[in-house]
Amino acid sequence: MEIKATLNKPYTDKQRADFIVQYNHQLGYEIKETETALQAWGLDDTELLQQAKENKYNEANNKAREYLETGSALFEFEKDENIYHIEATDGNIAKIGLKATALLLAQDYTTTFPWNTKEDININLNALEGKAIAEGLGAIQDEVWTVKFPYYITLIDNATTVDEVNAIVIDYTQTGG
Repeated sequence: MEIKATLNKPYTDKQRADFIVQYNHQLGYEIKETETALQAWGLDDTELLQQAKENKYNEANNKAREYLETGSALFEFEKDENIYHIEATDGNIAKIGLKATALLLAQDYTTTFPWNTKEDININLNALEGKAIAEGLGAIQDEVWTVKFPYYITLIDNATTVDEVNAIVIDYTQTGG
């Protein structure tokens, strides 16, 4: 922390109030009063950069989780000449993967299990379709956590100013189908 501004005594009540409004209420600095002055304390440039990086790391992590858990990340699956979408959530990977694995272990390729798509259409999936969907959903999550997230972390790590950090736009949106 460093002193960002000082209002030396003597000062009027109005000057004191204006100083506090400007430096605390508007800029977020901590106000300290000494025997000789009123001081506004704020983070130095190194601390500001570190704080900006921590905020951007959290944003990258939170947006990745949000993207994967809100149904925004979709796997496109074709069945019977129709295109369906399945959300790439942990729950869907686990459920479809478990059902498909059980059928595959039993070497049962004819039994099907129902699944409700993003379009709210019920379809029946066999073991191989379930396996393909689980693998596709996993690939979407892998892309987020092993390609895109590390890319953003590298951008953040390499930023040398708060403005560079703040200019990084975190976007996990899929570019293809």
